[in-house]
Amino acid sequence: MSRKTPKINRFSQVVRSLRVSRLLLWTIWVVYRERRRVMRAHQKGNYDVQPNIEVLIEVLVAFRQTALKLGGLLIKLGQFLSSRADLLPEEALAVLASLQDEVPAEPFSHVVFVIEAELGKPVELIFSSLEPKATAAASLGQVHKGVLASTGEEVAVKVQRPNIDQLVRMDLSSLKFVIWVIMRFVNTGNFIDLPGVYREFKRTVYEEIDFITEAANCKRFKEMFKDDPTIYIPAVYEEYTTRRLLVLEWINGIKINDYAGLEAVGIDRLEVANRTVQAYFRQFFEEGFFHADPHPGNIFVKPGTPDNGPIIEFVDFGMVGSITSSMKQSMKELFLSFVTRDSETMVQALSRLGFIGEGANISAIERGLEILLEQFYGMTLGEARDLDIPEVADDIGKLLYGQPFQIPAQFTFTGRAISTLVGVSTGLAPNFDFIECAKPYARKFLGLNMENIKQSTQQLLTQLLQAINTLLRLPRSIERILTKLEAGQFVINLGGDIGIGATAFRRRESSGNAFPIALALMFVACLGVAAFFIYDHDRILALLSLGLAAILGVRMFLRW
Repeated sequence: MSRKTPKINRFSQVVRSLRVSRLLLWTIWVVYRERRRVMRAHQKGNYDVQPNIEVLIEVLVAFRQTALKLGGLLIKLGQFLSSRADLLPEEALAVLASLQDEVPAEPFSHVVFVIEAELGKPVELIFSSLEPKATAAASLGQVHKGVLASTGEEVAVKVQRPNIDQLVRMDLSSLKFVIWVIMRFVNTGNFIDLPGVYREFKRTVYEEIDFITEAANCKRFKEMFKDDPTIYIPAVYEEYTTRRLLVLEWINGIKINDYAGLEAVGIDRLEVANRTVQAYFRQFFEEGFFHADPHPGNIFVKPGTPDNGPIIEFVDFGMVGSITSSMKQSMKELFLSFVTRDSETMVQALSRLGFIGEGANISAIERGLEILLEQFYGMTLGEARDLDIPEVADDIGKLLYGQPFQIPAQFTFTGRAISTLVGVSTGLAPNFDFIECAKPYARKFLGLNMENIKQSTQQLLTQLLQAINTLLRLPRSIERILTKLEAGQFVINLGGDIGIGATAFRRRESSGNAFPIALALMFVACLGVAAFFIYDHDRILALLSLGLAAILGVRMFLRW
């Protein structure tokens, strides 16, 4: 058995906490200060004001250097921030983008200790060979290639970094303290949702350091693509998997951005781009559960049969995202508002999805969206294919940064996955057509088939009947209220001790006109419902609706 890795002593904990708190306090303050300055200027109509990129880059470079030195949660935080276009402009995001790729691996002795501590036996009895050099290193763990002693199978051994759980708790405490200090002295509510950012970051980190959760994610993806011969997910060796250790089937493939390697074995790069994006469209639009970290180190390709073509292999399932039914509904509304160039409805959908914070200048956001819609609407497929994706992203990023936009927790990984996927696919094949690839999935997502149209019609009918029921109860309710008003029994409390009865402000117009107006509204609604049933060839319900309209019309005539 190897020597136990020592825990971090108290003095080292205090020193680290002070260094991390100082770094986070300065970084978050500068990010907040720049965003507040820009947003206030934009809200006053001064759109020429932009963030001080030099200052932001200077601060983030210092953050990056310290993160690489201290390791632990700071690297994960940098990776998390690199996906937040609502918090940082694109030039600043680029400083943190490659942070994950520069993480040094832990000494092999630490890896051996974790394996033996988790499985309770010498590493030689578990693996007949285990390469000392890590094939991949990340902020929370690293991967080594091994061979199982029991079966001779090649496996990927993912081992959690020593003391990472202790480092995570310490750094999260420092982050929480810094956020408390900032919110104690500064009102950040309209600029950055710091508590929301903290909660989402904490949730994802704790999910990632539990390898049992990652194993469950991997099995779910394998089940998802079990009938698709073009997608491969590695198997999980559950008997060797614990909270700190994950053993998966070894993947022998070519990294998706190794273009020379792909071409050397005759793999069509355009077909690889198509299959990778199609796999993600299926995850987004059909399954509502997706791999949230599609960077080139997590996607491999291997030659398939002549009939099936190349096979896309996915690894690393620690970061996943979900799209709920309510999110899908709002996304449909957002898409349809884009098609119809309805910026007002688009803003409402964005607000329901949680993208627009309190204090937003709705008119300014609508104007900004109108400009974007005018720019993209009516494009042919060829024109859309020729769009400069980074330039479009920059335009949208400036709109995000200039207003109190925030990326909701549930969409944080969606945006990151899409932006990474765009880079991967366009790198593979610059002529790749996203729109053509998305068409069948978009049709299915929007429900553009006869069965769903019929279902939508039935839902509309149900809503109309509910509206009629409400309207039929409305006259009686209004009459009761008016009776109380006339009797002086209806009291309005204005927040003090003063009660104002109807007799204090009574006017004949108020009580005399409200009821006929309600009748008129019901009359029009019944006519509309009758027209709907006539069109639907339902004579009984049409006659019933017309009868109700006639009764309401008579009451209106007598009332007036």
